[in-house]
Amino acid sequence: MAARPKAEPARQRHKAASEETYHGLRACEALFARRPEEIVRVYLTAGRKRHFARLLAWCAEQRRGFQVVEEENLRRISGATHHEGVAILAKAIRRWGLENLLTEVAAGRATSPILYLDGVENPHNLGSILRTAAHFGVTAVAGRAGELPPLSPAAVRVAEGAAETVPVCDLADPAAALRRLAAAGFAIIAASSHKGVSPEDGRLGGRCVLVLGSEGKGVSPAIERVATTRVRIPGTGAVESLNVSVACGVLLAEASRQRLAVVSGTRRRE
Repeated sequence: MAARPKAEPARQRHKAASEETYHGLRACEALFARRPEEIVRVYLTAGRKRHFARLLAWCAEQRRGFQVVEEENLRRISGATHHEGVAILAKAIRRWGLENLLTEVAAGRATSPILYLDGVENPHNLGSILRTAAHFGVTAVAGRAGELPPLSPAAVRVAEGAAETVPVCDLADPAAALRRLAAAGFAIIAASSHKGVSPEDGRLGGRCVLVLGSEGKGVSPAIERVATTRVRIPGTGAVESLNVSVACGVLLAEASRQRLAVVSGTRRRE
């Protein structure tokens, strides 16, 4: 019979430059499910011991440290008030580069939209977009290297586990990268609050890159010039534009509807 794991005295391990302290219930569940080998240490409150019993047993088997701590200590360790009773020190989530994305394309695995975020710098928006992207099965979320927000613990918590399943891709030269994707058969579709066809008339159901701009400036001229289509979400005009994560949800829902319509039509013809 395996010995029951014992909590260690409350102390915080030094965090290396390549590590992050992730927090939040779904984020930590997804981390344990997807890359347990990269876990360094676990912190949780007494109230979360039962929920994470399997994780604690794994820590004991793999000789990974864990601590049962008070709420205040966990707030200090995680640096967050919305830690939801658990935090995990682990290797930082790896980001993709263009070659990773092109490998997916060449292998035929990029069958759902790729998102390109142009000037979106708010980590919470990135977290919300990743959550929506995971729901609709997006291939990857890309942005300009150095501009796309880091996958901070706060962004990962907002993503509710999606940061472990949807790759985030840094592009050194976004316009050139989009042109390469266009040459590979992807429609480059830019969202606009001022002009464009309706989402229903856009080519969202095929292989496409959906470009979303910042709420303040929209899609930049350099990226808009690469676009093959522009789409506009119709509304009352009472506000200038939607929050970028909301617009993302609307467009991805329409893209999913169009893809399903294509599949259903193919099945009927068969």
